[in-house]
Amino acid sequence: MGNSYIGRQPIVNERGALVAYDLFYSGQSDNTHATEALINDLQSAFGMDRILGKRFGFIRADYPFIFHELLNLLPKERIVYALMEEITVDDALSLQLKKLVAQGYRFALNDFAFSAESREKFSPLFPYLEFVKIDISRSRRIKREDVEHLQKQGMVVIGSKIESHDIHAECVAKGFSYFQGYFISKPRILENPSFSLDQAAVMQLWNMLQREAEIDELVKAFEMNHMVSLKLIRFINSAVFSLRNPVSSIRHILTLMGREPLSRWIMLLMFSEAQQSDQNRIPLMLMVVNRTELMVKLLELIVPSPSKQQSATAYFVGMLSLIHLLFNIPHREVLKKLNVAPEIERALFEGDGFYGELLTMVRSIEILDVEAMERFLTHHKLEYASLEPIIASAMEKVNQFDAAMG
Repeated sequence: MGNSYIGRQPIVNERGALVAYDLFYSGQSDNTHATEALINDLQSAFGMDRILGKRFGFIRADYPFIFHELLNLLPKERIVYALMEEITVDDALSLQLKKLVAQGYRFALNDFAFSAESREKFSPLFPYLEFVKIDISRSRRIKREDVEHLQKQGMVVIGSKIESHDIHAECVAKGFSYFQGYFISKPRILENPSFSLDQAAVMQLWNMLQREAEIDELVKAFEMNHMVSLKLIRFINSAVFSLRNPVSSIRHILTLMGREPLSRWIMLLMFSEAQQSDQNRIPLMLMVVNRTELMVKLLELIVPSPSKQQSATAYFVGMLSLIHLLFNIPHREVLKKLNVAPEIERALFEGDGFYGELLTMVRSIEILDVEAMERFLTHHKLEYASLEPIIASAMEKVNQFDAAMG
């Protein structure tokens, strides 16, 4: 099919708070053309605000692009141009960067393998770089004094391609400021896992909704958990949901919204609260919003008028695929406490059935696995044009939650 796809990966600080996005573009082998295509999407099909929300973004740039007029098309304060590792370092490049930095443009060095040789190669550019991204998979011998040396020259040091929480901890100890990699989507299993009081209470309420407890029983259960009720009401009244009138009570929520939306928001509340209470946690809330939004929209693409049950199943498969990250305990143990149906477990662990197929596609979108994405489109006789607005819509939804969470 030969389509090009846009993707983004979060960059977080030491506390796990989202700082920026690294933007990816597939489908082009030539770096300059790929950057041109990405800029076109930032300006048109997707839009800057849809892709970045209130954050800034990193875009890869090669030697020709630094001298190209296209660089002037995007707002300086929203974009950092990350120089490719293979870039030629010469006087012309240094002079061009000096001129552009004076005009307010921002630059980084992208994913380079740290060594004495590479530091020497790029040192003429250091005065013009705001960030330096170090590929941890190729730089495990970097020392704290090396990081401090870069920081003293005015650069924020980012560790990229971090694949585990142990490596992330090493990078924290070495003084890195920001972090990027797939450790974000991997759980940290604790030796003596336990549910906090709030998590257990919220989980109990969710199970009551799933077994269709009577409204009086539900209201009483919420009233016994005052903090949960207050947080839920505040969350539902946020700009995310755009309610016409404020919701003031749990009974009001049940009457106005119904059990299914409340079940969804209760689970989102668990992710939201866990993120706020654990300073080292990656922003799970935004990952959950992205995944559930993609699951439901893909369902609607294939089944134009899905039933409420189909939409609910798609949503919860997406959400439950990440819930083990919330509790830091084995995935199946969490699902057992939530009384999850066997077919949902098979979708989660084996990619079995229709919902397993949807989840596999969502994961492919998240890591920009183009071959897998195009196999899915071909299998369902879909065009890329139908996928693009779904990805953009999910990004926009994530940005809305990001803004609502402050």
